[in-house]
Amino acid sequence: MDPLKILEKQSGMLRLLVYLAEDGEKPLTEVRDDTDIPIHQLYSSVDKCKEMGLVKTRIDNTKYPPKNLIYATEKGKKVAEKLLEIKNLIKSYQ
Repeated sequence: MDPLKILEKQSGMLRLLVYLAEDGEKPLTEVRDDTDIPIHQLYSSVDKCKEMGLVKTRIDNTKYPPKNLIYATEKGKKVAEKLLEIKNLIKSYQ
């Protein structure tokens, strides 16, 4: 499927990538709390981003309870940079 079509259907992916690019690795619960992405859309967006190689997840077992962490891959960071450029261009016209 065309990546742009996926992004159109999964608008949470855009916000997720920008959030991770700005804030780095975060627990999934913190992403949920800090963004306005509905929970069902967040998990769907994470799955799609993982499929596209834009994010990775890992479990931090050094704390109890263990935390599910998510972070942008190098590819995800590059996409997020472009999204931030678009965001800033649009802001400048408001």
